Amino acid sequence: MKKILVCNQKMYLTPDEAKRLKDQIDTLDVSKIELVICPSYLNYEVFNEYLLGAQDSFYEDKGPYTGKVSAYELSLRGIKYSLVGHSETRDHDDDKIINLKLKAILRNSMTPILCVGETKLDRELRRTPEVIKKQLETALSDIKLDNYQTLYVAYEPRYLIGGKNALSKTEIIDAISYIKKIIDYMGIKNYKLLYGGSVNSKNVDSVLIDCLDGLLLGLSSVSFDELRKIIECIK
Repeated sequence: MKKILVCNQKMYLTPDEAKRLKDQIDTLDVSKIELVICPSYLNYEVFNEYLLGAQDSFYEDKGPYTGKVSAYELSLRGIKYSLVGHSETRDHDDDKIINLKLKAILRNSMTPILCVGETKLDRELRRTPEVIKKQLETALSDIKLDNYQTLYVAYEPRYLIGGKNALSKTEIIDAISYIKKIIDYMGIKNYKLLYGGSVNSKNVDSVLIDCLDGLLLGLSSVSFDELRKIIECIK
């Protein structure tokens, strides 16, 4: 089974920088991993030879929604994946909105990458289990996957995003085991589990564990040296 590597490029790259990175990625052997690249909307054409994901998508297919891009529009362009519930969108999307977005992604035959995770305050108050449980139960409410569909769930502690340190192996195993228990209880069969949150070339060895199907990268996905080292480690 191939390990999954989702590269969330956020808003880091200009078109010229994206083209330069793409030319560098072309030199790598990525045949043994499932590499999903999530560029900014303006850089889709640069990476169109790769599996593409959206960094976010709207829950209505069409309508008077200024500045929004729908899962329907993305699917027509051949985008196969979409992040949903990323920490940087949870500031204005509650779990019910995330549920609507997730349904739209599935309705348009795309694969959702659902991000869940606690804040630093949640962790300090030992609320991580209840926070993750609520996020999953609300986001996955009334979700039914067809036989050909798969749900990706990425655990990203929100307070670690953009930093240098990931969770310890034991902490990741505990969180992933808990997430798996909730998803299984909800009756969802086809899913993959990812970890994100300050993954880089220095700690990737410690976060690549058997219970994970892959990783979600942020800043480290736009540095070729970092990305190359991570891919080599995965291989």
